[in-house]
Parts: sequence; C-alpha cells; structure tokens
Amino acid sequence: MSTPLVSVCIGTYNREKYMRETLDGVFAQTYPNYEVVVVDDASTDRTVDIIRSYGDRIRLIQRTENSGVCSVTRNQATRAARGEYIAYLDSDDGWYPTKLERQVAFLESHPDIPVCHTYCHVINEQSEVVGVRHEGAIPATGNCFRQLLGHCFISISSVMVRRGIFDQVGGCFMEDRHYGIWGEEHEFLLRVARRFDIGFVPEVLARYRKSSDNISRGNWKETPESVPFHEMILSRKDIWEGVVDYSVPLAVFVGACIENCRFWRAMNHGRRASYFALRALRHAPLNALLWKELARSLGRTVLKRSDRQGAESHPGSHL
Repeated sequence: MSTPLVSVCIGTYNREKYMRETLDGVFAQTYPNYEVVVVDDASTDRTVDIIRSYGDRIRLIQRTENSGVCSVTRNQATRAARGEYIAYLDSDDGWYPTKLERQVAFLESHPDIPVCHTYCHVINEQSEVVGVRHEGAIPATGNCFRQLLGHCFISISSVMVRRGIFDQVGGCFMEDRHYGIWGEEHEFLLRVARRFDIGFVPEVLARYRKSSDNISRGNWKETPESVPFHEMILSRKDIWEGVVDYSVPLAVFVGACIENCRFWRAMNHGRRASYFALRALRHAPLNALLWKELARSLGRTVLKRSDRQGAESHPGSHL
C-alpha cells in the first residue's frame, strides 16, 4: 500500500472536556502520513490552550467570531487541507488506532469509490461504550442512495473522502442553519451517493458521542426527525431527480412528519403534533393517514386546554 497524505480535519467550539481525548486518538494512529488541521470557532474555554499544548503537530486556525454552524469550521479546515484524502472528526468523538490505516487501504484498493465510512461505537459523556451505532443496518459497499435518502446512517467522524470529490459533486458542506444542524452532512453525502457508490468498512473504528450538550439538541422541529431538512430535500430536484421518483422523497418527508407528530402527541404537545400533520398535508393533501393524525393531535390540544381550564376553575381540587 502506498502512503498518501491524509488530512485530519477537526472543527471545534468549547470542547475542553473532550479535546485531549479526541486528539490523543488521532496521534495514536498506526498510519504514519497525516496532518492535523483544527479550526476553532472562537472558543471561550480552554479548548485552544489544549490544542496549542500539542505544538507544531497541529495546524490551528482560529476564528474571531463564532459561526454557530459546524459546517463552517469543517469547510474551512477542508480548504486548508493538503492531503489526497480527508478524514473528518468531530471534537467530542474519537478514533481507534487503525482507523486511518484501514480506510486508506480500502480507498487505495477501490479507486472508483470516493467516500468510505465505518461502524462507530456509541459512547456517553463519560466515554463509556453503550453500543454500536446502526449495527446491522448499514448497507454494504455499493449504491445506497435510497437508504441514505431516508436516514443518514453515516457518522461524519467515520468518513474519509478523496479531496477531488468536492469538485465533482458541487462543493463541500452547506452552511445554511435553516435546514438543520445535521443537514449539512446528509446533504453532501446524498450529492455523492446519487453519482457514486459509497464504501463501507464493516469494523468499529470510530467513537460517536451521544451527550446532553450535543449541538443538534434544542429545536423541536427537528425532533426526533429533521423535518425542515427533509422538506428541503423534497424541493431539491438536483439531488433526487433521475435517481428516484418524486414519490420517494415525498414518502420520506411525510414519514418524518408523522414520526414527529406522534412523538409530540405522546409528550402531550398537541399543538406541536398538529404542526407536523399540517406541514405534511401541504405536500400530500389526499393522505388519509395525515388527516387522522391531525384529528388526534387537535383532540389532544382540546383535551389539554379543557384540563387546564378545569384546574383553573377548581384550584384546590387536586389536593
């Protein structure tokens, strides 16, 4: 196997808790020929001090203002990268020692495949392994556009790409926060998958952290599915036209709305649940299931309002 340069690209913001663990995993790699590019998004904690403690082993780029979108730092690191291959790593995730070695070997032996990824352990805030992400549900190497359209089963910290792929698929990661925090990774991978096979190394070579302060949390319109993202994809014919019929992204969007509708109804948020049913009905007005979901959600709203009014009328009745 030849040893082409790999650029490890990390974007970070206020990750002093995990930064050293993440970087130590990079510097423990068995593959010898790599550079590390870290873009800090104007951190206010000790993140930069920790990065600087590694000296000239890291090329540090500091932003003066926080972008609020991880794709901004990811793209900036990509533009600064010099390697033939680029490996992405979120600053709270991690790698096992043979990660780069195994992926370079895969791409060197599959010259027609521009992107490959691996299994990831799911880890908690204490870095304890709690499972394997999407174990048994990731398609083998090949055409996976339909599966990827429905759900992004590829973890960005497991991805390695050929640097030339960006020119072939129309650029790097989108930076529009309106379409969701996770959307930039999913959208890029769909642009790749519509034209190329995606490679999968079926080994656990990375670590994906699921924590309470994850950047993706906090927007109810993206819980549990990112409905704004799926609606955007529905309008993006450049992504799916010629690969699948309109009915396919429509079904994905409607399914995401129904899942969010049922989730929020179970949480006793009838208004939020109704929002998703109404949003889907704008695109699929003849869908009988959506009308049923809307009726159930409105019923939950009316019931909740009635309960609240009853409580206000009899403030001591619960005692």
